Amino acid sequence: MGEENIKEAVKERYGQAALRVASGGGNSCCGASSCSDPITSNLYDASQVSELPGEALLASLGCGNPTALAQLNPGETVLDLGSGGGIDVLLSAKRVGPTGKAYGLDMTDEMLALARENQRKAGIENVEFLKGEIEDIPLPDNSVDVIISNCVINLSADKDRVLRDAFRVLKPGGRLAVSDVVVRGEIPPDVRRSVELWAGCVAGALEESEYRRKLAAAGFEAIELEPTRVYRAEDARELLASAGIDAEKIAAQVDGKFLSAFIRASKPAQSIQTGELKAMTKLQVFDPPMCCSSGVCGPEVDPALVQFTSDFHWLAGEGIAVERYNLAQQPQAFLTNEVVKAALFGEGKACLPLLLVNGRIVSKGRYPSREELGRLVGLRAV
Repeated sequence: MGEENIKEAVKERYGQAALRVASGGGNSCCGASSCSDPITSNLYDASQVSELPGEALLASLGCGNPTALAQLNPGETVLDLGSGGGIDVLLSAKRVGPTGKAYGLDMTDEMLALARENQRKAGIENVEFLKGEIEDIPLPDNSVDVIISNCVINLSADKDRVLRDAFRVLKPGGRLAVSDVVVRGEIPPDVRRSVELWAGCVAGALEESEYRRKLAAAGFEAIELEPTRVYRAEDARELLASAGIDAEKIAAQVDGKFLSAFIRASKPAQSIQTGELKAMTKLQVFDPPMCCSSGVCGPEVDPALVQFTSDFHWLAGEGIAVERYNLAQQPQAFLTNEVVKAALFGEGKACLPLLLVNGRIVSKGRYPSREELGRLVGLRAV
């Protein structure tokens, strides 16, 4: 099963799930509103979700409640990988308070739309939902205190890359606290091959010891794996049948082998001073054609462009290494940077302005605000 096939199956499944919830239907991990799903049911205490929109709970396709077990402190920055309808992001935002921030990352447009609507209904401001893939997180190095995730890492076909990128964006001493489905022992090949189950909840699950090894290989320490639910053969029958698998034949072979678990790990604390962190950060800006490099082109100039130019100089004053290129004046710079060239030829001028931090695209098609710009390079805007 190819990585792209898995990704498309996951995107289609969760896009449809979001549309069902938005249209007033139910939901479950197995994909049908009528499916009795032991994995995604009864995960949240009523007191936790009483002040959130009902759609946030309906859109939850997780296997646990990472916000109940993760240690979240006021003022911290939290990232939810695969945020879905936003329930864990909204709960996290409440716990870190107005001085903190909660980010949700999802690749599915329908889920992002649902999550942003749930945020609007909840009236919670310290939240931002980002579009992207969990293998390539659109946040800078050392920028997040806590990463949570709810039954999403198991959906990725490249879990090593997910864990490496999670390690990258965590601050030194930062914590990973995720709920996920894991496996004990061998799993029947029919289950492993099923796209339906991979896009659901179980087929991409790692074996317990393999999960630990991958976390350690990514650089994590203090790794803990705590089972929270063990699924029996009876739990699996309807889920298997919904994927077209002979439930009577397979169910006994998966009895007790799938479990939900809470996985904790941390990034080693490092003695890196603020100045050293700044020196490690490089911002590159690739502008569309403008009439002058300063961005000030006359009375009808875009105010966002003028403000961004001011913010760009602010970053330089803060010690961030900054570079800026204009397509009309320095076209060669666009062609010699492979990341920029790929974006430009794939999306054309619509992707400009293009912002890179340490060689990675972090923003495209618009000039971010000072607050966003500060976040992208790991600074707080002032």
